[in-house]
Amino acid sequence: MIPEVGMTFLRTQAASRHLMRWCLCLVTAASGACRSEGPQAERPEVPLASVPPPATEAPAELHGVGGVEGVTPAYDQSRQPARFVAALGLSPGQRIADVGAGLGYFTLRLSDAVGPTGRVVATDINDEALKRLRQRVSARKNVEVRKVAPDTPGLEPGTYDLILLAEVDHFLPDRAAYLESLRPALTPNGRIAVTHLRAMRPPLVAAAQAAGYAVVSEFNDLPVHYLLFLQPTPGP
Repeated sequence: MIPEVGMTFLRTQAASRHLMRWCLCLVTAASGACRSEGPQAERPEVPLASVPPPATEAPAELHGVGGVEGVTPAYDQSRQPARFVAALGLSPGQRIADVGAGLGYFTLRLSDAVGPTGRVVATDINDEALKRLRQRVSARKNVEVRKVAPDTPGLEPGTYDLILLAEVDHFLPDRAAYLESLRPALTPNGRIAVTHLRAMRPPLVAAAQAAGYAVVSEFNDLPVHYLLFLQPTPGP
């Protein structure tokens, strides 16, 4: 039999060993926690999903500004640009106003017809159309692209041998008033050439007569368009 004092000593040692084990566990746990807060091995970064570059904005679609020769064969077949410009009877050195030129369907051919000594002023009210037209004629020294107000031609007096209105007059709020405002820009023998679909001829002729013009000649060899020439009627 083990004396009572010996048993007490053994129990005390066992408790001490148990307490030491418990403390060691606490220290180990604390040490592990500290390590978790320390520097960690670098992890490979997951690449971000690639972001495509912003799409290039397509040019705005324009309406009521005509076309560009060579882009739509059916449109060219309808307008017959070579035959049309030949019918204008232009000569080198002349000064032409292409009113409401839009994208300049006839502008380049007009430039060729009057040559380097002539001049073509292409006007419009649409900023985007004018921007594109300037790009197209940037290498042509005899073409000026000019922005004008909707109801004002913006043309110098006594300057133009021919003023062309190609599919434009239906946009005018007052055809007669606008035709009358063109008169001062003409040279003494200057003409106004107007072309449009044939169904649009009657209102133009009526407006021209009201504005003091006479139809002096007409070209009827186009598929669906008329082409007529106006000159001011002589005063009394």
